[in-house]
Amino acid sequence: MARTTKPKTPATITPIVILVTKLKGGSGATTLTRELATYAASEGRNTAVIDLDGQGSLTSWWQRRAVGIPPALLQIDIADVVQKLPAIRAKYDFVVIDTPPSTHPAIASIAAASDRVLIPTHATPDDLDTIGSVIRSLNSVGSSHHGQAFVLTAISGKRSIDATLAEKALLKQGPVIGRTTNRNAYYRPVYEGKTGNETDATVRSEIRAIYKSII
Repeated sequence: MARTTKPKTPATITPIVILVTKLKGGSGATTLTRELATYAASEGRNTAVIDLDGQGSLTSWWQRRAVGIPPALLQIDIADVVQKLPAIRAKYDFVVIDTPPSTHPAIASIAAASDRVLIPTHATPDDLDTIGSVIRSLNSVGSSHHGQAFVLTAISGKRSIDATLAEKALLKQGPVIGRTTNRNAYYRPVYEGKTGNETDATVRSEIRAIYKSII
């Protein structure tokens, strides 16, 4: 069963727009997007997600979700996101944007207009090799000043040597604000339009840590 939201005083909530971007497919960006959005909703945030990835995985998950359960899905063309962000901020206070694996110039512009930029990556050399291109693209419009950070995804465990080495390399370019472990609990609930943090205590703990770092 999906968790219900907790009412909070509107005055205590500051709107946050988060861009989740990557160059390599399969990095866990869509998973991170829906997990953060549903966790924020459970904390009383008025949440929305924007699916800019042509694969539409986020949209497919949302369509399986029960009617009326947050987050809202906003369908916007990638070229129009920056222009529409002020109106989106006025309506929603926690927005997560999922992007395609690309360094498309529009993504850098959206990053510059966002409050936080999260770069998910697996702890493998092939994945880490793509980070430089992502950073250069973001820096082209100065978005590195907008809360740029990394999340290590689908690691083998809390004591993973690969994750430790990857984090050491990533810290040279920015903060690492969290890790997610490689567990079925992140994926099985998706068949029913749910998320791991709504159904599994370990996933919720991992996502809570990332969420608190963002807040």
